[in-house]
Amino acid sequence: MPPHPLTVRLRPSPILLAVVLAAHFVGAVVLFLMNLPLKATIPLVLLLLVSAVQSVRAQARKRGLSLVLAADGVLRICRKGGDDAWGRVLPGAVLFPAVSWFSLAWTARDGRPERLRLMLIASEVIEENCGGNAQWRLLRTWLRYRAPDSGPDTLSPADAA
Repeated sequence: MPPHPLTVRLRPSPILLAVVLAAHFVGAVVLFLMNLPLKATIPLVLLLLVSAVQSVRAQARKRGLSLVLAADGVLRICRKGGDDAWGRVLPGAVLFPAVSWFSLAWTARDGRPERLRLMLIASEVIEENCGGNAQWRLLRTWLRYRAPDSGPDTLSPADAA
């Protein structure tokens, strides 16, 4: 009998959002201090503004998002509205103690192949039972064994405990 799927619920990370917005602010200050002509400054400031808005929207999209991880390597992305997507983890997951990058592949409703590259940090995972970082560790363990080429060389001392 296969084990039950693991459900990892996600939320926006205030830490990541603060860091990204701080980087955009620093970029705007640098533009101001460079004394560029107005014709060059305006497009660059608009580019920074668009980038900041996209960063905020990307974090907001994680609200109500869940990853359902099956033992056979299938991953389901669930939204509160019921718009689910099924896929598989692609080779090359990068796993560190506080951040993980991985790619997903699935077939869209119209039959096109889709790919999504995700970066998750520990503060984006909602921990169940008010305890530690068990869900985060389970997610990283699942990625390690279900994503090809994500071998034990990516183990951290925190996972050994």
